[in-house]
Amino acid sequence: MDIQVQYRSAAGRACRDEPAAVRGVRLEERQPLSEPRAYKGRTSILTKWTAATTGQVVWCASTVQMDAAMLLDFDADIVCFQSRVVQVHWELEGRRGTVEPAFVARTRDERRLVFAHPPREEAGLEERVLREAADGAGWEMRPLRVPQGVLRSSLASAAHFSGPEFTPDDHVRRVLLEVFARPRPLQEGAAASGLGLRAPGYAWHLVWTGELTCDWTKPLLPTSLVWASQADAAEEA
Repeated sequence: MDIQVQYRSAAGRACRDEPAAVRGVRLEERQPLSEPRAYKGRTSILTKWTAATTGQVVWCASTVQMDAAMLLDFDADIVCFQSRVVQVHWELEGRRGTVEPAFVARTRDERRLVFAHPPREEAGLEERVLREAADGAGWEMRPLRVPQGVLRSSLASAAHFSGPEFTPDDHVRRVLLEVFARPRPLQEGAAASGLGLRAPGYAWHLVWTGELTCDWTKPLLPTSLVWASQADAAEEA
């Protein structure tokens, strides 16, 4: 099978290379090859996600893909991700086609990840194409996880406070981690912190970053119990 990877160069030009040529290239930081377009008869809703980790706009071809982007953004191990920055072109026995991953991402320890779209027709062939490209490019293939039900609703609630305007300074962060050293209702703990009207937004932001945690199997509400994660408790100690 002949496989080539299309992406944008650092200068912004569209180019094609063998998979091995993009090993170590931070494609997740490159500009998308294209933006999704609305067209007559389209059944999915075009949308976008603004990543809290980088501020990058991530274009999504459906609400399902946007929910998956929200979960990637919540993952503390992922420092950067993007969509529509890679197309894998293949040719085999006179047949040819293109496979576009849902996302490419980079982790804190510099691993490169590639996420496939949910299976469709030709799913077996598309997976083979993407896996061969990943083997050559040094990417790890991961299944695309899409949050459902309670988890989706709770993540969406926390994501409202993911922006930099809700980021606490070091003093505020320490106070809130002390207040929530033991489980207590989110709104109650924020009020008890003495940090004023902005305290609830700061507390919600720490839930988004994982410094405060909760029972994600239950709806996340202002009355939900939250507490400092073990890692942060150990760090403060």
